[in-house]
Amino acid sequence: MTETRTALILTGGGARAGYQVGVLKAIRELLPEPARNPFPILCGTSAGALNAASMAVWAEDFGAGVDGLLKVWQNFSAHQVYRADPAGIGISGARWLSTLALGWLTRRAPRSLLDNSPLRRLLSDSLDFSRIGRAIDSGALHSVSITCSGYSSGQSVSFYQGRAELEPWRRSQRVGAPTEISLDHLMASSAIPFIFPAVHLNREWFGDGSMRQVAPVSPAIHLGAHKIMVVGAGRLADENARPTGTIYPSLAQIAGHAMSSIFLDSMSVDLERMTPRQLHECQRRERLK
Repeated sequence: MTETRTALILTGGGARAGYQVGVLKAIRELLPEPARNPFPILCGTSAGALNAASMAVWAEDFGAGVDGLLKVWQNFSAHQVYRADPAGIGISGARWLSTLALGWLTRRAPRSLLDNSPLRRLLSDSLDFSRIGRAIDSGALHSVSITCSGYSSGQSVSFYQGRAELEPWRRSQRVGAPTEISLDHLMASSAIPFIFPAVHLNREWFGDGSMRQVAPVSPAIHLGAHKIMVVGAGRLADENARPTGTIYPSLAQIAGHAMSSIFLDSMSVDLERMTPRQLHECQRRERLK
């Protein structure tokens, strides 16, 4: 009998990723065996990558993994993500001002608006990445992928760790690369452009995985999913009539529109294209390779 694998896809959206934890809590309460992992394939991008990696680390005890995420998100604050103290903000502001005023002299530009070293410390203290390999060996986890965006290549790269039979893939603007998932992959996938610094992986600098991710469902299919559950953070369809705009958009509206195009829109478009029949056909082509 063929093993049926269900993939869980956790998308980006900043603090909206806390909604994903609420969904996981509800799923745990419905399970007859809360410790058993119902999602052997985990795919995460941006803020969703942090949740996906945490569930991969705790794949041998799904309930405990959800409890751990709840503990973090219920006590979350800005200072755990970036330096929000006056000194940290002051140093960052001074660097940007000096670059604007004396950039021609210093020839060094700041790498980001904010310092997200607190997030790195939080993840380092919370996650034991060696548990992912053990979960794969025990059969509790089939694979996990973390998607990042390459600044040099322009490709959406899904770094994955999983069973030995999995093969890398290369499609238009997207690549699957086998590796051992580490803290750097999470920091790269959640590196919002301009806000947080890019991360160097292998031979390239990477930023937020939501950028240029034209097919968010693709990694789950390539990793062998038969069923897919997506926990997004945006609306899948807008049933309301398009409003008439009479006032020039504010900077906040423009910024929000830009952020939505990066974090939220690609998933709804991909799901609109992906029917059950298409999913079955994609899986069939993968098996024939």
